[in-house]
Amino acid sequence: MACALAFGVAANAAPAAAQTTIKVVVNDLPITSYDISQRAALLKLTARPPNPVQLATQELIQERLQMQEARRLRINVSDREVDQAFASIAQRVKLTPAQLGQVLSQAGSSAAELKSRLRAQIAWSQVVRMKFRGSGGVSDQDVIAALGAKGQEKDANAHKTVEYDLSQVVFVVPANASAGQKAARQREAEQLRQRFSSCEQGLAFAKGLSAVVVKPLGKKLQSDMPAQMTQVLDGIGVGKLGPAQPGPSGIEMIAVCSRREIDSDAAARASIKTELTNEQGNIAARRYLRDLERNAVIEYR
Repeated sequence: MACALAFGVAANAAPAAAQTTIKVVVNDLPITSYDISQRAALLKLTARPPNPVQLATQELIQERLQMQEARRLRINVSDREVDQAFASIAQRVKLTPAQLGQVLSQAGSSAAELKSRLRAQIAWSQVVRMKFRGSGGVSDQDVIAALGAKGQEKDANAHKTVEYDLSQVVFVVPANASAGQKAARQREAEQLRQRFSSCEQGLAFAKGLSAVVVKPLGKKLQSDMPAQMTQVLDGIGVGKLGPAQPGPSGIEMIAVCSRREIDSDAAARASIKTELTNEQGNIAARRYLRDLERNAVIEYR
């Protein structure tokens, strides 16, 4: 919600038009010439775009759609949240909220206009979080690939960690299985473990067994796992299956397909994961807004 104000605008801005007319109607919600002039003045102060009126119009259309969607999802942004965001901006530019309001007024906009923009931004961020909660995320493989793509130089003093390539093999056991059935599945799992000599051949063989699920887990870093888990993995040879253990779906085993020591770029990985997560969220939010615009009734006058 950054709004880096560039206070280089002349204090005497042109007054708002005496008459206000409706310029756009978005799903029966009007946007007036006064709304556009207020937003355009705000944009001149904050971003200085080449065509502030056009950008202001587009921004207000999107905000109408965002607020409509927020209301549909019963998301309400309190005045306190908006006031806190406004005060935070004032603090960043070393002004009090009252002083910031004066600057906005002198530029031809108003504190109310900026607060309206902030309310829409806060509401939309909540809409996006609600809409895409639990819909995937950035995997360890994504982070590792991004690190490699950036070609970051390795710190000579960096700590080392271990990268594993793992797969899971599950001998499915029905919830109502008898003790005898469970024991039989345990024996089948142990038999596979004994003959398992490589991931390439062993996993392909396991996929052909009855009621057996093979799930690639991908690359995992030792530094991201509990010590107890890494102790288990370190006791499994490369190309071998770990001990057969009861799990939620049946008898579970982990296959260690590769193990290698690499530099631990914990800080860089955390930064890249945040960057990828934000990028992923921004892409989803833009698609969401495009869909709202495509389905909206927008009338220009």
